[in-house]
Amino acid sequence: MGIGMFALASLLAEEDAAAIPQNVRLQPATFDLAPKAPFAAPRARAMISLFQHGGPSHVDLMDPKPELTRLDGRTYDGEVGFSFIQRATKTLMGSPWKFQRHGQCGTEVSELLPELASIVDDVCIVRSMHTGHNGHEVSIRYMNNGIAGV
Repeated sequence: MGIGMFALASLLAEEDAAAIPQNVRLQPATFDLAPKAPFAAPRARAMISLFQHGGPSHVDLMDPKPELTRLDGRTYDGEVGFSFIQRATKTLMGSPWKFQRHGQCGTEVSELLPELASIVDDVCIVRSMHTGHNGHEVSIRYMNNGIAGV
């Protein structure tokens, strides 16, 4: 043991050595969970949420990306931050499946889901979910419970 160990032990033993911020008021997290009046009269009596963790890609099922399909096979020139991927590629890959508009609403659904396409006017497809993280596990946790912690 060198003299540095004794100096460090002496410094750490002092009362004021701890890194405790002064005058910090901790605010408890608050959530307003009280029921609120809807902006329109509700008609649905139930909801089925299809959470497909590990399922087929939304890009192949219910979320067509025409520009991605057009650029299929090309290399993306921009910067991409990969999470949890060792051998990532910047080659763009569009869906190989065809999409068609269905129902009165005109929602595009893949040829992989003909039964869903037949009832598309009776379902709600959310295509606007996003998080600020590109890692699936963290994003899934955030989507399902609002906490993005790792």
